[in-house]
Amino acid sequence: MTEEQETSADNLGPVDRATTAIRKNLPKSLLLADVVGEPPAPGQPAVYVPPTTALRTESRQLIHDRALKDITRLRFSFPTEKYPDYKTYVNNPSRTMGAAMEGGLVAYPDIVVVQHPENNCKVVAEVETNETVREAVARFEWLPYAELAPLYLYVPVGKGDEALALCRQLDIPVVGVRTWRYIAGYDDPEINDHY
Repeated sequence: MTEEQETSADNLGPVDRATTAIRKNLPKSLLLADVVGEPPAPGQPAVYVPPTTALRTESRQLIHDRALKDITRLRFSFPTEKYPDYKTYVNNPSRTMGAAMEGGLVAYPDIVVVQHPENNCKVVAEVETNETVREAVARFEWLPYAELAPLYLYVPVGKGDEALALCRQLDIPVVGVRTWRYIAGYDDPEINDHY
């Protein structure tokens, strides 16, 4: 590389400088390129990325991640004696098991339970926070995920009726709505069947 080329690379235009500054200062959850990831390799299916992906703030994301981990351990600890061929996958912090959607896309709900070794999708579950119990999430996440397998929703205490109303309004065939909350002095969340 010549000295002229090095100098021109250092002298970015005003738009490029602004773009670089914005990218450096925004949280990763707001950068669609970082959420979506690399494009699929030739012959591989594209990933379904709901437009609601960046709704959760960073602090709520930490709460979501903790609740997801605990709910998976308490409610989806497959394989079990009753279901020895079931296996649970959690798609957080990285994608581990997707489910094929119509149109050739692959969706990655929070929790995917498959029958091993065929990997037939048996159950999907979504863990929500106060910020994500809303119509947009129901339309772009719950509705398509309910078409993959029986859907369970885990929502914060106080949001069960709202989640159920959204499911009825949008004709989402949810199998169960569960509420969760953390209580001071206890490590595990309290989980209740709401519907």
